Amino acid sequence: MTCNVDYNDVVAENERLRQRIRELERVEEERARLQEALRRSEEHVRLFVTYTPAAFAMFDRDMRYVMASHRYRAEFGLGDQELVGRSHYEIFPDVPEHWKAIHQRCLAGASEGNDEEPFPRSDGHVEWGMWKIFPWYAPNGEIGGIMLFTEVITKRKQLEDQLRMQAKTLLELSAPIVPISQGVLVLPLVGALDTVRAQQMMENLLSKVVERQARVAIIDVTGVPHIDTASANALLQVARAVRLLGAQVVLTGIRPEVSQAIVGLDIDLSCIVTRRDLQSGIAFATATNLPAAAPPSPR
Repeated sequence: MTCNVDYNDVVAENERLRQRIRELERVEEERARLQEALRRSEEHVRLFVTYTPAAFAMFDRDMRYVMASHRYRAEFGLGDQELVGRSHYEIFPDVPEHWKAIHQRCLAGASEGNDEEPFPRSDGHVEWGMWKIFPWYAPNGEIGGIMLFTEVITKRKQLEDQLRMQAKTLLELSAPIVPISQGVLVLPLVGALDTVRAQQMMENLLSKVVERQARVAIIDVTGVPHIDTASANALLQVARAVRLLGAQVVLTGIRPEVSQAIVGLDIDLSCIVTRRDLQSGIAFATATNLPAAAPPSPR
């Protein structure tokens, strides 16, 4: 009887051991599967970060590189040098102090960005960039470091500045100020008179009135297709500003349809001298004994 009991116990124990081994094998298989899935996921993330068209870099809490995209390397001329594990401040020793302060704030949980910021380099030239920095979190919920998305926009800035200068030149060419005699300026306008152009016209005219010590500024609107409330108010503002400099504005070339439009809009141009055409305006200016505009007084 004892032998039978002992034998049955051994068989039962062996079965329990085999079942436990199968369970451990299943756990091991599941662990291996999860590890492989994690490896593939990490590889996908690495490939995504490496080849993403964005300039992206990831740092740990000590500002050492965890990973960086090819675009990031290209944007900053880093080539194929090894970045992982190296300090960002070793790679860029000319990082200004305010950037280091931004890094520390983001490592403390802040998210910051800027659409346009100059970045002086150690060789003296200035790069322009747009950037966004925010923290990334470890599985335990603590901040593991920061992520930086950036784009070098130096070429775009240079193009914008070039276009801005060209636009300014075109505005000046579209409203040339011509001195025709001592103390008399003529500003022939051609095309629509919008707010931007009116402001540019005022700045240029006031500058020329002072420079030439003009007593009369003739604004000829023969080439302006129509005058609405906004453009009429702009002319009034120009006249008032010129009068403050001690000079007189004469408005010439108002066509009949423009005159009717001004009356219909109930716009009061009584404070501005008007003449039928440029020739009449020049005749008025040369016959007027207004004092020349005084140069600005020293401060």
